[in-house]
Amino acid sequence: MALILIVDDSSFQRRVIRNLVRQAEHETEEAENGRAGLEKASARKPDIILTDLLMPEQGGLELLEALREQGAAIPVIIITANIQESVRQRCLELGAAAVVKKPVRQEELIPALEKALGDGTE
Repeated sequence: MALILIVDDSSFQRRVIRNLVRQAEHETEEAENGRAGLEKASARKPDIILTDLLMPEQGGLELLEALREQGAAIPVIIITANIQESVRQRCLELGAAAVVKKPVRQEELIPALEKALGDGTE
């Protein structure tokens, strides 16, 4: 069982993602923006972070950059409604483990999550 930090400004989206992650038998923690996510990541040391791309205060890319600046090697999966290839490439260039499109579907999220965990955590 892994600890998954879910970062999204939409409580509805956090609930949807939380339910999918818990069905895969992982523990969850939540934050409503990148800044709060960074604080929780520092305190709880999650195994992976699932974050929305665009949020008030601090978005997913800013969160990813801040984590890397701190030397944190936590895998990050970006979740976005923007499916442009240039956006996807930018996320991957900055070190995202994967980019998952909204609406989030179990058959896309869980394989990306397990691949990013990469250690057989199930």
